[in-house]
Amino acid sequence: MSKDNHHIAINRSALVEQPLKTSAATGATLACMGLSNAIPLMHGSQGCGAFAKVYLIQHYREPIPLQNTAIDHIAAVMGGDDNLSKALALLCEKHQPQLIMVVTTGLTEMQGCDVARVIREFKANHPQYLKSRLVSVSSPDFSGSMQSGFAHAVEACVQQLIVEPTVDSKSTVAAQPQLNVFCSVALTSADCELIERYCSAFGFNAVLLPNLSDSLDGHLADEDFSNTSTGGTGVNQITSMVNSVASLVLGESLLPAAKLLQEHYAVPYHSLGLVMGLEKSDKLVMLLSRLSNQAVPDWINRQRKRLQDAMLDCHFLLSASQVSMALEPDAAAGYATLLAENGAVLNKLVTTLNVPELKAIKANNVVVGDLSDLTNVIADSEFVIGNTHCANLCEPSTPVLRAGFPCHDQFGNSDTLQVGYEGARDRLFAMANLLKANHQDEVPAHVSAYRFEPESCVKHPLPIS
Repeated sequence: MSKDNHHIAINRSALVEQPLKTSAATGATLACMGLSNAIPLMHGSQGCGAFAKVYLIQHYREPIPLQNTAIDHIAAVMGGDDNLSKALALLCEKHQPQLIMVVTTGLTEMQGCDVARVIREFKANHPQYLKSRLVSVSSPDFSGSMQSGFAHAVEACVQQLIVEPTVDSKSTVAAQPQLNVFCSVALTSADCELIERYCSAFGFNAVLLPNLSDSLDGHLADEDFSNTSTGGTGVNQITSMVNSVASLVLGESLLPAAKLLQEHYAVPYHSLGLVMGLEKSDKLVMLLSRLSNQAVPDWINRQRKRLQDAMLDCHFLLSASQVSMALEPDAAAGYATLLAENGAVLNKLVTTLNVPELKAIKANNVVVGDLSDLTNVIADSEFVIGNTHCANLCEPSTPVLRAGFPCHDQFGNSDTLQVGYEGARDRLFAMANLLKANHQDEVPAHVSAYRFEPESCVKHPLPIS
């Protein structure tokens, strides 16, 4: 039976056979792609940068302008400060980006590189490049995961672009009421776009941090290649977050960033989870209605009714179905809510981090480990929710609903809608279709040998005694 306060098992095996976790540096790189005219600079070896670049390109099928400080065997021993300084000077001179995000790796973290000091010295020695803002993110490969690296990058933007420079809340005045939306790594470009539309429907200008719907939404750019991100949230928008009515936190991993704004600028925050399912979507819509003092628009009410109809249509298949998942905590919490709301049983959840939000997930078993922890429940699961590597492990015996990173065996990852009434409806149909396509009768149909059939249809007539 599903329960809330379940025991969380941790796989402490020294050998990871089927990895689920991805490096924090990759998550920080992805967060940078949601910032306008930005360049992610990975402070590490060329191999570190190549992995993250290929990983994200395969998932999004879009160019990723990731740069690298190229730490070689000599710099690894003697120190890579010069590599970082020269890389920053080169990027500022050639590309004039609005922002450069310096992302550390396991190599430079183990080396003990003081990135903050190098950046301070660079600013002092190169005042001509002060227009390009610099943000440093600690994201070693040996700690955390893609979700935590993404969250640390967002927190670093708030800390280093707003709190440390002490942005004056009176310096900018928004033309219309403004909301901050902190977007988890689990949200797709389509999710970000829909949340922005919801906020706009209530008269709010939404500042999404980061905003992947502008940069990695699968649009054909005018230029063949851009050396910076092709869209996202600008530095001026980030600094204007101090004047917002409130902050919406979509994913508990981003709570530290929202708490910084509340602590230093008294911007209240509302933690809403991933806004998957009817109840969570209702909570978001009613919050927007209360903050704006406006009625819910008709088109949103219509979408809610469509979701209710979809729940009625799909409950015959989803009710009591046995499901397993292999996702990061934010995404797992969202999908678990959607499954529970529609009567499905989450038999086992395998995730990457032991975080507090796992305690609220309704599941029979929760394991912090890798994909090998799924092997004993694959046969008992009617479908699994996970990435491409999960599909390679489970299919064809058990179907897999693609979610998370990476999903490089299918197209349209940016367009996968998960949140709001529309996203819940799409995900329910996807789950129900998986079950329907792979349905097997528990008892095979019995065909009596004495059943009357036309003579032409009888393949093996019984002898008459």
